[in-house]
Amino acid sequence: MNNKMFFFFLLVAGISFALANEQLGVQDMPETKVPSKGEYVYLVELDSIDIYKELIVQEDAESSCVMDVVGIVVGSGITGFGAFLVGTGLYAMFSSSDSQSLDGSSKGFAGTLLLLASVPVLLLGIPVIVNNVGDYKVHKKHALKRDEYKEALDRYKVRKQQEERNSVQLMVVPTLNLAKASFGANAVLQF
Repeated sequence: MNNKMFFFFLLVAGISFALANEQLGVQDMPETKVPSKGEYVYLVELDSIDIYKELIVQEDAESSCVMDVVGIVVGSGITGFGAFLVGTGLYAMFSSSDSQSLDGSSKGFAGTLLLLASVPVLLLGIPVIVNNVGDYKVHKKHALKRDEYKEALDRYKVRKQQEERNSVQLMVVPTLNLAKASFGANAVLQF
């Protein structure tokens, strides 16, 4: 019984350890093992350039507004056609009220038909425009955010280059003098 219990606890501990390491994702990141008070601490080196590039890719995926522009154009065409039907129907109805002949009543009937035909056209066109304008605004905000990230990345690169130029650099260069049969090292200190 004790052997089965020990095996069970060993199995649970092994699975827990495997799942804990899998969730952390430590193996995917570059790391440096540094001793600290008898324990090892993993220092993960993250470069801000990679973070900016990831943010730019995420915003770029959400910033395409080509289909929104096409939807706005199509919705505007449909709504314009519906407005034309309304205008033509109203004109036909009001011009028919002047004459009392058979021609006037047929114009009134045609105007009523045009007004009735314009309702579904407008009910189709107006939501298409409204929806695509809303999506265009959202995608445009993503495009502006992407551009801000690109500018921030450029500023970060310039600042990083200036810091590297302004930092103190020590280079040790090995030397070999064949004439005197000697070797050594030269140290170059750059400010």
